[in-house]
Amino acid sequence: MTNSRSLPRSRYVQALLASTALISAGASQAQTDTGPSGARSDVVEEIVVRGTARRFRPDEQTSATGLNLSLVETPQAITVITPEMLRGIGASSAYEATDLVPNVQRSGYGFGLQQVVMRGIFNLSRRVNSIQLGNRLGSIRSYAVDRLEIVRGPATAIYGVTGGFGGEINSILKTPRSDFGFQAGIELGSYDSSQYTFDITGPIAGSDSFSGRVVGLYEEYDLPLDIEGLSFPNYQSMGLASVSWDLSGQTTLRASWYHQERNVDPWDGGALIDNGDGTLSLPNVDPEQWYFSHPDQSTERTEWDFAIVELEHDFNNGMYATTKIAWDQYDHDLEYFYPFGSFGAYGLADDEVYIYSYDVERSGERLTFSQSLGGDFEMSGREHQFFAALEYNDDQEPNRFELLNSFFQGFGAMDWFTDGVFDGQPRFSGGTPFLPIAVDRETLFGVRQVQLTESEDLKLSLQLLLRPNDKLQLLLGALYHDNNTVDTLPINAGAALDPPRVTETDFKETVYRFGATYEVSDGGETVNDARVYYSYSEGFQPQILIDSDGIGLSAPQDMTQHEMGIKAEFFDGAVGASLAIFDYEITNIAVRNSFLGGFGGFGIFALAGTQEATGAEFEIAGEVLPGWSVLANYAYMDAEIIDPNNVSGTPPRTTPEHSGAIMSTYEFLEGSMEGLRLGALWKVSGDYTFATARNQERLGTAPEDGSHTRFDINASYAPVSGALEGFEFYLNWVNVFDEDILVSKQGHPGFGIMFIDQQRVTGGVRYSFK
Repeated sequence: MTNSRSLPRSRYVQALLASTALISAGASQAQTDTGPSGARSDVVEEIVVRGTARRFRPDEQTSATGLNLSLVETPQAITVITPEMLRGIGASSAYEATDLVPNVQRSGYGFGLQQVVMRGIFNLSRRVNSIQLGNRLGSIRSYAVDRLEIVRGPATAIYGVTGGFGGEINSILKTPRSDFGFQAGIELGSYDSSQYTFDITGPIAGSDSFSGRVVGLYEEYDLPLDIEGLSFPNYQSMGLASVSWDLSGQTTLRASWYHQERNVDPWDGGALIDNGDGTLSLPNVDPEQWYFSHPDQSTERTEWDFAIVELEHDFNNGMYATTKIAWDQYDHDLEYFYPFGSFGAYGLADDEVYIYSYDVERSGERLTFSQSLGGDFEMSGREHQFFAALEYNDDQEPNRFELLNSFFQGFGAMDWFTDGVFDGQPRFSGGTPFLPIAVDRETLFGVRQVQLTESEDLKLSLQLLLRPNDKLQLLLGALYHDNNTVDTLPINAGAALDPPRVTETDFKETVYRFGATYEVSDGGETVNDARVYYSYSEGFQPQILIDSDGIGLSAPQDMTQHEMGIKAEFFDGAVGASLAIFDYEITNIAVRNSFLGGFGGFGIFALAGTQEATGAEFEIAGEVLPGWSVLANYAYMDAEIIDPNNVSGTPPRTTPEHSGAIMSTYEFLEGSMEGLRLGALWKVSGDYTFATARNQERLGTAPEDGSHTRFDINASYAPVSGALEGFEFYLNWVNVFDEDILVSKQGHPGFGIMFIDQQRVTGGVRYSFK
């Protein structure tokens, strides 16, 4: 069930269908009122040319294989999201774009992180131009992105150990254009939000070979809360600068620098409710008053930079080479208070939790070098393709993690910020004022732990695409990964270690992949291309654990996945569809070893856990009629984590068995309503669990709940002539029926239980000159 003040679910479907029918009816009227009938054939031709299929649905990718393959040729599930799609739903980053991707869920934010679940596996890593960032503190802003490529399933055979088991999110930055372009915009919305953007590109000093681009964004907003007398100001900014030099018709040198910083409240919700009988339940509260920190001392300050130099060269023989040198650094400082429950647990009153301080500092700096070579080659009288890559990563500064001791502040109540209870001064249960800490927090609390992690990586990969005949393509891939990681603990459990505790981990692993596609339809009038495919992928992730004898062991988690499906393109590539069925197993998951006898010690684990999943994903995207674009997806997921402490198995958190979404937009391409675009998004999710098996074993059985349905609408108008030509006016209304959507950010019932996707309305205007 869900806590919702919405209309019945059928109304969502009716609203989406009715809006589409209304748009289509209006389109028919507008397109028949076009003037003399003698111009009818010219008008029809013009409509086809001015459709939005190519902008709405791309047909190529680079993230899944490194090879020059179209989406329909790639033997793995992959979704490419364009700026057109991002603008349609008002998504500011990859985190907010997950509605458009089957089996990818967002699971909360705050605490400096954005949690994304891909095929039942949490994915915190982010890539920019295929280079992994050295931090997990957020996503590239969509305004700086040319497109997002989201690979579902392991891509370890191309990215190595940093490749996530559940998939990859790769942000491709905007690049300079050779022609002049300018855009500036302002957006205002709910919770006192305001955003200002600009994007300028073109030749430098009139040169035919030099071009540049500068992109900027600044925004302010409050948290989605409504507490009398309190405000929660947040600030974020982003800048991208890029220059490109065409050294020749075959060689391009490009340098880009991306900077992002934010000063925000790291608010991340509350806790579940302990029912007193070994079970837990969701809170039934007002999302706008679900807050447990102190607004005057709840801050996250993050600053990070990413710079990359890319040299691309096309050889006369059809081969191509790319050299990349990338640098990124980050600084992160977090201080806030958080609730620790569940409500009513540990002998507390039914509506009480503990309130603790939490302070973390993170920093790091990394340098990456990548060299790749690809192209076509002939063998046995047929043309094939290869892609070989070398990547070297080295931490220029150790990744530093500093954690202060967490101190108990008092008891918080579930309703302490609600109307009629809150009197302008946050108070603990019993009426004691909840005051900011007036002295330096590090001096007062002391340092609990300092961890320095320094890593060096070498990865070598080779991908081959063989074409035995005109219909069959075989993909063979292998990656060798050599890693050395040194963890140093100068302070642990509040005590300085002399000498510091040093743990060094080395691994050398080779993983393989295999894929095959077979063309079942080619060149039909409606179905232009259809292919069935199969893929086998391997993955691994290193981990260090303490066994029952207190001995540190290094043993990677291992993954194998089988996937098969069919992909097709329709109407001259305007529409694409795919169906994927997959099955995977992850072994060597670390679990607490209490099942081995006795109680087990704190932090003592064994390699006895597995995660298994079977799933199916369907998606279709494109321009089904001139001006009418649709993106729809559905996902089925049967996943469980098997732990000897919980032999029946538990689903991964925030992983519904059934989920799906439909996004539909219609743009009037002629007539009196030309330039008007109307759209809607319907998102549906089944129930999911709110805690990991390990936490449920210790703290109670968490509910499988949270099913929800969300309906969004959007509209824009871009006049095609007159004084307002070049302007675009737009409106986005998220969660029209005010559905309450709860997720578990950390998989722990005692904290991180938060509401997401609260109702909000934003509107703005952009001016573009091309």
